[in-house]
Amino acid sequence: MRIWRLAAGAAAGGPAGARAPEPLEHDRRGVARESVDPGYWPRSMLLRVLISVCYCALVPAGLLPMSTAWWLVSGGTLLVYSLAAYGIFVRFGESRLHTDVTPYCDTLVVTLAIVALADPDVPIWMGYVLAIPALAQFHSTRYMVLYSLWSIGVFWCGLIILHVTGRAELSWQMPIVVSIMTTFAAMNADIIADSNRRLREMVTRASVTDPLTGLANRRLFQKVLASHARVETRPLAVLMYDVDDFKALNETYGHVHADGVLVRIAEELRQAFPEADTVARYGGDEMVVLQHVASLDDAVSLGERSIARLRDVVGIGVSIGLGVYPLTARSLDTVLRQADAALGRAKRSGKERLAAA
Repeated sequence: MRIWRLAAGAAAGGPAGARAPEPLEHDRRGVARESVDPGYWPRSMLLRVLISVCYCALVPAGLLPMSTAWWLVSGGTLLVYSLAAYGIFVRFGESRLHTDVTPYCDTLVVTLAIVALADPDVPIWMGYVLAIPALAQFHSTRYMVLYSLWSIGVFWCGLIILHVTGRAELSWQMPIVVSIMTTFAAMNADIIADSNRRLREMVTRASVTDPLTGLANRRLFQKVLASHARVETRPLAVLMYDVDDFKALNETYGHVHADGVLVRIAEELRQAFPEADTVARYGGDEMVVLQHVASLDDAVSLGERSIARLRDVVGIGVSIGLGVYPLTARSLDTVLRQADAALGRAKRSGKERLAAA
């Protein structure tokens, strides 16, 4: 069930009472990571170091009229932190230091640069605002609120330092404008990021969910099956279902009624196999269940009980083909073919029965 939850996401309702897949255990950071180019972090870490070196070279080159002492503090902080962050990334990979702490450090360095320049009207403070859209992709609303408050707070502290040291007059207009822009940028970026996240979840859900029954579709079933390629500690049963005389049901009562029968069967299978790794619609009127079992006899017993349940509750007959990995097959592909072949034997031998590999 873990893979189903992660891949299928939250579905809002379904036809004729179909139950949706279980809600997505969402983490905005995780969703953002999935959409980020794997080369993003190596490039960004190297770029940070390069920017730090260039910034530290500006004052000696005479390109920025900064206070030497404050320039050493701001440039030194940026360079030391960037080198440390890059070293940690090389050694341990991406960590919370890069996604959670770095934005606060960058904001502090921007403020120190404003103090070193002694001119609050120079729009260096745009660094606060420009960082916000990227942060919103990775972080929660609470983080965005804290970051915007931190940015506003350190900006005001920088202006107070300039005023107290007599290096610049403290005016109210610019701090108020910066505070408003930072707050609104954080709010808007968070709303946009949340909308994009929901859109990605909808697309992901649609790609792995059967629209009629709300079950996992064949694509997700194959992913779940492949995830068991490692050595299993318990046997894994593959139960493949086919509705008996479904074509006649369609011709006699129509497609709408037949679709309703599939939805009811899907719901009963969910209830019959609450511990299943997945219950999926394999195609047409075929459905498949992956369930860990204690033995081949245990799997047969589960399948036969589900046949009786569907007959009593839905009033429909089904046939089942069963294979159990690794008891009847040495590979997952083989056990799936075994279940399909056993299903054919069950249909040919009288229907409404189970055939095991």
